[in-house]
Amino acid sequence: MILILVIVGVVALGAVAAALVLRSGVPGVPDPVTTESFEPLPRGGVSAEQVTDVQFDQAVRGYRMSQVDTVLDRLADELRERDAEIDRLRGELAEMPVDFTGGSPMPERDRGDL
Repeated sequence: MILILVIVGVVALGAVAAALVLRSGVPGVPDPVTTESFEPLPRGGVSAEQVTDVQFDQAVRGYRMSQVDTVLDRLADELRERDAEIDRLRGELAEMPVDFTGGSPMPERDRGDL
């Protein structure tokens, strides 16, 4: 009977000590990371710094594929939009007349009697 009371006392003392350690944290050990700490890219334009700062949650064998796929799809859309804008601007630039003589780019009008 005394052996059972000793075992129960040790288990209770261990449970209290574990609760205190878990509640107060362990010095020198960083706080645990949750399983869903991923923050997706914000709406609108994506900057290089935002891409560099993206952190994916780790799964059993690497990263969560759904999070990586979402970010890669978003970056692919941004690149398509930028490429379309570059093509549009290059097309506008190609249509502009170029005057290498330093004169006005507009055709000269009939000046009448000079």
